[in-house]
Amino acid sequence: MNMTEMGEVVAYLLRYRTAERQPSGGRKRRAAREGQLSERDVCALIDDALDTEREALRDFLGGQGMRLRVFEPGDYPGIAPGSRLYALMPDPELEQPPLYTRDPIFDALRLRQESRAELAQWYLQLWLLLHTLLYTRLNRALSDVSRYQEATFATSELSELLREQLESLRALGDTAPDASRVLLDERGEDISRRVKAFIELQVRAGHLEAVRETSDEEAGDVWQQSLLGALEAEQVGVHHLSHLVELMSGQVRDDIPLRDEPVMNGAVDDPVVQDEAERADEPLDETDLFDQQDLQEDATGDRA
Repeated sequence: MNMTEMGEVVAYLLRYRTAERQPSGGRKRRAAREGQLSERDVCALIDDALDTEREALRDFLGGQGMRLRVFEPGDYPGIAPGSRLYALMPDPELEQPPLYTRDPIFDALRLRQESRAELAQWYLQLWLLLHTLLYTRLNRALSDVSRYQEATFATSELSELLREQLESLRALGDTAPDASRVLLDERGEDISRRVKAFIELQVRAGHLEAVRETSDEEAGDVWQQSLLGALEAEQVGVHHLSHLVELMSGQVRDDIPLRDEPVMNGAVDDPVVQDEAERADEPLDETDLFDQQDLQEDATGDRA
């Protein structure tokens, strides 16, 4: 893999966040397009890279605060036999550089002339409600990554949950938090438009994917959490929200700065919710692309 090919691999991963030898869920391999390698070629270049090339790729991604992880069949459900999934993820040990911007979030959710603070409130509410559907109603912990295929919902469910949330805020009257009152100014089709824009953001981020076969046509579009989305949700909980747990338990550490509101970060056009709490004491048990054990070819020598 020469420098040009490495740049093309990185460009692909920044756009799609994942690459699979054999795509799961009936998805077709992404074909080559102008200025973009095909998914097959990306996987082949990573598989065939020399140790020095892998190290150069790791250093290049590390300079952007990113890490490439590899998953084999058996690591999580949904990875086909003989396949391999590469996922580009933020590295919790590194700071994200300025090129990872929140602007795609604000641009997508803006309907009129709302301020960035108001749009941040909309994103936060939708993000929390999404996790209610993906985790709370399934009695599922953030660490239950392997249950990601169970986490499905219809667009109409998220819209209805948002309406219920706004009605609850209205019922509070003057006691409603000042920051949340901006959500009560919605009109007409605002809710459905913001929900649609939010889901599209999550799809672009690689956190949600469409369920292709549904039996309930009245439910409308149905979405499933992706493996990448489940992995990043676990990472957010372990590395970026641990200070909230300590706060609730009365064990806040002086060296962890508390924030008044969460930071929203986007990888190019891929929004990711992030805060700046320190790394938890116990590291995640995760597989690094550059671990030699995980880069050994299987007995069949399959590189497809």
